[in-house]
Amino acid sequence: MTNDVIATDHPLTTSQKRTLSALLDTILPASDDGNMPSAEGLDLMGYLAETAEDFIPVLVEILGNFDDEFPGLSSSDRYRVVEAFSKAQAELFAGVLFHTYACYYADDRVLEGIGLAPGPPFPRGNTVDAGDLSLLDPVAQRSRTYRK
Repeated sequence: MTNDVIATDHPLTTSQKRTLSALLDTILPASDDGNMPSAEGLDLMGYLAETAEDFIPVLVEILGNFDDEFPGLSSSDRYRVVEAFSKAQAELFAGVLFHTYACYYADDRVLEGIGLAPGPPFPRGNTVDAGDLSLLDPVAQRSRTYRK
């Protein structure tokens, strides 16, 4: 007999996903003019899976600090709840802020919104010949004090 339960490998429950969306929108809401998106619309979980998988259990712990009513609160009430959490759990909040900002400012829509070209800044306009180590000469000529 087969098991009829459908499993998922997503680390968040539906309730936690709603809480995360509300938290991200509270941290970085969309701009009034529509130029800058809310952090809610970004794929923070995908970003964490690629860059900081060890933070996912911490994020689950953070989301546990918010009750099921949090997503339904007004933005000003959510702000007060998040502010209280940031003071009570400063280290945890700093972690979620760091990863939220890193994900946010890597998004092409955000880069365009702040007037930058989307995509990585290098090698746009910079050509580096393979094997040309002479480009490192200015660095090698500097004193060693910065390397200590």
